[in-house]
Amino acid sequence: MTRKQALSAAIEALNTAGQHDAAEILHTLSGELPFFSWSEDAIYDAVEQFILDHGRVPTTTDFKKRGLPPHTVIKRRFAITLQEWLEQHYPTEKTPLDELHAKATEDFVKEYLRIQPTSAEDYNARRAHPSRGWFAIAKYNHTRRWRILLEKLDLPVYNNRIAPDSPPQLKVRIISDYNFEDENPSD
Repeated sequence: MTRKQALSAAIEALNTAGQHDAAEILHTLSGELPFFSWSEDAIYDAVEQFILDHGRVPTTTDFKKRGLPPHTVIKRRFAITLQEWLEQHYPTEKTPLDELHAKATEDFVKEYLRIQPTSAEDYNARRAHPSRGWFAIAKYNHTRRWRILLEKLDLPVYNNRIAPDSPPQLKVRIISDYNFEDENPSD
């Protein structure tokens, strides 16, 4: 049980017992956790609370936010970098970059077939977020062009133009203000 969880249980017990003033003070204290000094227990407690709140292990970027100790505290307390400390105490399995690109491409194909865009701009405008933009997917597939991306992924090309039933008829009308009489030279 983390300190914050213990405080929450105490607040609930105090409220049940009718001690609302004491419960309010403990509620204020729980909002201020962790306190200013970072003991090893407080560091582990803060990380455990982050995991409970967010459902994942914090990244090094998360340690810049309120509620987790700064990088320098970890460095001073454990004599290793924050990244090394996280890898030792909270290892996570990293997905290889190729797998991430393949998954993003797969998501792009599903989204493309769903919305049937007529252009790259149309795709980006209508895609569901957090789907990646077409250019990121193109780079993963070693191109920078929309049509080449569609060819590489064997996707159909959608067109918003309606094909005419018959070929268009062309009518030409010639209007000339040229006077032929002036051209005839007199003998």
